[in-house]
Amino acid sequence: MKNIILISVIILLSGCATTEPVIDAEPQEVDIPIAVPCKAVVPDKPDFNFEKVTADQDVFEKTKALLADRKLHQGYEAELLAALNSCIK
Repeated sequence: MKNIILISVIILLSGCATTEPVIDAEPQEVDIPIAVPCKAVVPDKPDFNFEKVTADQDVFEKTKALLADRKLHQGYEAELLAALNSCIK
């Protein structure tokens, strides 16, 4: 009986004699998203010229209004995109 206990103790202690670590502990970087309140100001919608066009105006006046509105719309869209990007990043 003593021999079995002695052999089992030797076997159990031999497991502690390893030179390599059993657990490989390496620090890892984990990105955790954090909610940040958005402080961007929404730009005011411009007064588009085409909204002021009446039905009795000719096609050339309507076209001029649409072409002018295109530039207004591109500027307004750029401002909205800048406000959105400031909240996302």
